[in-house]
Amino acid sequence: MNVQQLIQENNDKRKQLTEENEKYYDQLLGFLRCHLLLSEKQTEEILIELLDHLLLAQNEGKTAKEVFGPNPDKYALEIVEALPKEKGKSVFKFALETLSILIGWFIVVDAFGKAFTKQDTIYLYSVLIVLAILTIGGISMILFILNLLKKSAFHKHQTIDTLKASVGFIVFLGIVVTVNYFSKGLGPALKLDWYVELGIGCALLLLSSIMKRLRIFKAEN
Repeated sequence: MNVQQLIQENNDKRKQLTEENEKYYDQLLGFLRCHLLLSEKQTEEILIELLDHLLLAQNEGKTAKEVFGPNPDKYALEIVEALPKEKGKSVFKFALETLSILIGWFIVVDAFGKAFTKQDTIYLYSVLIVLAILTIGGISMILFILNLLKKSAFHKHQTIDTLKASVGFIVFLGIVVTVNYFSKGLGPALKLDWYVELGIGCALLLLSSIMKRLRIFKAEN
């Protein structure tokens, strides 16, 4: 089965778990899926194997703690260490795909803003500074949220983690807006019509979509 089929099967089978077992299993699932460096397909395959094993044990009257142990965090770390890691090239492609989405949407929104203000001038250094902030900040934000999700998988303070993620995202947007505002007018001036900028943004979004489809296709074969 491909990755999407494995995820769907997982979603269907999890409905058979008791509330206690589902809570335990969801901790494992959430922790494993937040690891970018793990092979996506093999992660989903091991999750299905764990779920099938748990369902069989549940039919015999056993709990997840009896099957996998009382410490799901330690057990999850053992699984992470055993699973094969994604190649650096695959991780780079995923990062490029994510950045294409982030920068693409920023350009699209900026293009619509210029369509209303009739502004068709951009400044080279200003653009480069904003793109650098988007790249560095975007990657940092993704890693920050993934780290929060890993931690929240095994403790009860999920509301606090959600608040941290929200504050982090707001801070990130605030930095981008502030840098964009104060870096205006730096470097050589270039003429760029809003519809051309819109086309560039849409092209980046299309590129990210194509990269995602290729990544999924590769994972499935």
